[in-house]
Amino acid sequence: MKGNKKMKTRIRILSLVSMLLLIFAGCGKDKTNSEVSNNHFTAGLKVRIVPAKIANIQQTLHYSGIIRGYREVAIAPGMSSWVTKILVKEGDIVRKGQILAKLSPEQFDQAKAQYTAAKENYERMKKLYSQGSISKQRFDQVDAGYKAAKAGFALASKNTELRAPFNGVVASVNVEQGAFYNSMMERSGILTVVELKKAKIEINVSDKDISSVKLNQSAFVRCDAFPDTVFIGSVESADKIADPYSGTYKVTVVVPNKDKIIRSGMFANVDVVIAKSDSAIVIPQSAIVSDTIIYIADGSKAKSRKIALGVQNDSLAQVIAGIEIGEPVIVEGTLGLFDGAPIVVKK
Repeated sequence: MKGNKKMKTRIRILSLVSMLLLIFAGCGKDKTNSEVSNNHFTAGLKVRIVPAKIANIQQTLHYSGIIRGYREVAIAPGMSSWVTKILVKEGDIVRKGQILAKLSPEQFDQAKAQYTAAKENYERMKKLYSQGSISKQRFDQVDAGYKAAKAGFALASKNTELRAPFNGVVASVNVEQGAFYNSMMERSGILTVVELKKAKIEINVSDKDISSVKLNQSAFVRCDAFPDTVFIGSVESADKIADPYSGTYKVTVVVPNKDKIIRSGMFANVDVVIAKSDSAIVIPQSAIVSDTIIYIADGSKAKSRKIALGVQNDSLAQVIAGIEIGEPVIVEGTLGLFDGAPIVVKK
C-alpha cells in the first residue's frame, strides 16, 4: 500500500513539471511572435517610388474603321449602252480627263439626227411664227420638241466616252468589254476611280465621346499592313446628328498619302487627340490613390498629398497643382498606406 502511494505521488509531480514546461514554452513563443510583429511594423511597408517628371502628354479616343480613298467615284454613263472598249485596267494611274472607256455610238448618232431635224424645224417655225402664219400654241410645241432633242443630244455626247473626273487610280473594272450596261439596273458603274493622294477613315463615335471631338484635331492612324508606321492625320468632319440605327456619330479623319502606300479597304486603328499638354509635370496613373490623393516618400515615412489633375491617358496623368518636379511619388505598395505610415523604399 505504501509503495503504491509513493508511485502516485511521483506521477503527480512529473505531470506538474510537464505542465509548467509547456506554459513557459508557450510564453516564450508568444514573445517571439510579438517581437517579429513589432519589428515588421517598425520596418514599415515596402514601396516603390518614381520621381515626378516633365513630359508631353496627350489624351486620345481610340476607334477603328476602314480606309477609303479621299474620293471614290463609280464611273457610269447616263444612259444604257454597249461597252465597246475599256482602255484601262485595275491599278492604273489616270489623269483628269483621260478616256477610260468607249461606248457604242449608235445612240449618239440617233440623238444627233433627232437634234438636227428638230433644230431645222424650230428655225422654220420660228420664222413662220414671226410672220403670224402659225399659232403660238403650235410654235410652243415645236420649241419644246427642239429643247428635248437638244438635251438628248447633249446627254448622248457625254456617253460615248467615259473620262476620269480627277487624278487617281483605277480601283476596279466592273464590266467586261463588249457587255451591255443597263443604267437603270447597275449601281456599281463600269469602273471605279479613287483619289489616293489623301485617304479617309470614317469612324463611328459614341455619344459620350462626340462632345470631345473637334475639327482639325490631330489623329494617329495605324494600319495592320504597316505595323511599324504611324500616319498623322486630322479630323475633317463630324456629324451633328446620330445615326438612327447605331446611335453613333460619323467622324471623318483624313490622312496625307503622298506615296500612295495606303490603299482603300485597309483596316485602321485611329487615335484622335482630344487634349494635350507640353512640358507638363506628370506622374504614373498607378500613383493615384483616389481622384485627388497621392503619397510621396518623405524619408522613412509616407506623406499624403492632395493634387489637382489635368490631361490624363492610360499610363500618365498631368499634375497641375500639389507636387513639384522630382518629388518621390509612391507608385507601388499604396494599399494600407496612411499619412505618416513607416515605409521601406525598394531598391
